[in-house]
Amino acid sequence: MSLFSHLYARLALAICLLFILVGGAVVYISTQTSEMHSLEITQRINRDIALHAAEDMPLLDQGGVNKAALKELAHHVMFINPIVEVYLLDTSGRVLSHALPYETVVRNKVDMAPLKAFMQGEQALPIFGDDPRSPDQRKVFSVSPIMEAGEPAAYLYTVLNGKDYDGMQQALQGSYHLRAGVMTIIGSLLVALLAGAGVFFLLTRRLKTLADAVRAYREGSYQGRITLAPRKHARDEVDELTEAIGDMSERIEQQFSAQGEIDRTRRELIANVSHDLRTPIASMQGYLETVLVKDLDESARRSYLETAHKHCTRLNDLIGELFELSRLESSTIEPNWEAFPVMELVQDIIQDHELLARERNITLTAHAANMDAKVVADIAMIHRVLENLIQNALRHTAYGGEIAINVRSDADRVWVEVTDNGEGIASHEIPHIFERFYRPDTETPQSGHGLGLAIVKRIVELHRSQVAVRSERHKGTAFSFWLPQPA
Repeated sequence: MSLFSHLYARLALAICLLFILVGGAVVYISTQTSEMHSLEITQRINRDIALHAAEDMPLLDQGGVNKAALKELAHHVMFINPIVEVYLLDTSGRVLSHALPYETVVRNKVDMAPLKAFMQGEQALPIFGDDPRSPDQRKVFSVSPIMEAGEPAAYLYTVLNGKDYDGMQQALQGSYHLRAGVMTIIGSLLVALLAGAGVFFLLTRRLKTLADAVRAYREGSYQGRITLAPRKHARDEVDELTEAIGDMSERIEQQFSAQGEIDRTRRELIANVSHDLRTPIASMQGYLETVLVKDLDESARRSYLETAHKHCTRLNDLIGELFELSRLESSTIEPNWEAFPVMELVQDIIQDHELLARERNITLTAHAANMDAKVVADIAMIHRVLENLIQNALRHTAYGGEIAINVRSDADRVWVEVTDNGEGIASHEIPHIFERFYRPDTETPQSGHGLGLAIVKRIVELHRSQVAVRSERHKGTAFSFWLPQPA
């Protein structure tokens, strides 16, 4: 992995470049500001030097320029301040005379606009004028008119940072103090850079830890919820990101567990279906082969065909229940809500099973405090629920037993309970009785397919209710659920 693929390395490089740019800008701006400040002070201090010099010496005479006086003035001024150069200009800015070697003066005319702005005092200092000793440089200056008959006849123009100043400035560029100042700035920037890198390291350390945990989770060496060590300080975005990733990893673990449970259930379903299908099919095949192969009398032949038909009916019922449960567990089916008197449905269920109950000498009754109580539900689905619960009770209630359907209502619900005094269910088996193909250990022969209670549970859940079970071994069982009343 490349070094700069890490967030910390990229942040450190970014702050390094930022400090280099900022440091360079600071050095440049400081240098320029310092130089401009120095030039302003120089021009402000020497603002009247040309005025005083022009007053002390007669620079013009009857023949024109008094070169001797100009030379004496120049030597006098340069003796006091070696960086000052003196020029005599006419009113148009042409250089009339100076005390410098003539080969060093490369301009014979100076722009008068800055000079007039200086004399009028309307422009902020520093003001730069042309340097006669340079073809393109401009420098701070002082200027004063030389008056004759009340009018300017010439101008005394003094350049305040002449060639000697340039030489001294170049010499000072390598001085100890200048180097010390530059090194101080560079050192400060390096310290700030290291401090910034340290701060970025502290800020990105938890991100790196989180990234390592996510990477380990992806590679399979990290188990459970992804978490970081809790912090005592206020929460920030990294904590929120950690919590979100932790929730995501926990949800993934739950989905893996759910998927594993689905796979286990699928394998059990296939095994149970295969077993339950194989038994009636094998029986039908055996009886039909017997009818085909053997020469049976009419009575035996009819008995074999009736047995094969019984297994065929059982197989058809099993397939029908499987399709019904699959349809109920799909996400597309919804109850057809309607209001109806629940006791009318209960009476119909009792009437449908009364003959079978009478054959087994089982008392089948219904009780309700309010015979007119209504519910809002899918009547066909609730009919299926009650039918499955009654059939389940009939299978597990002994000869001479009792089965009752009790209906009671409160403010907004109607409770329906199917009770029997049969063999009951062991406590450790109650959590599993609603699973597909689960058959508890019972004393009576098992004639069901293990799907009836699974269908009951799913229908009740579609009605946003739950099935409750109470049971005690050899004392009976009670299944109950509630349905909403009409508003």
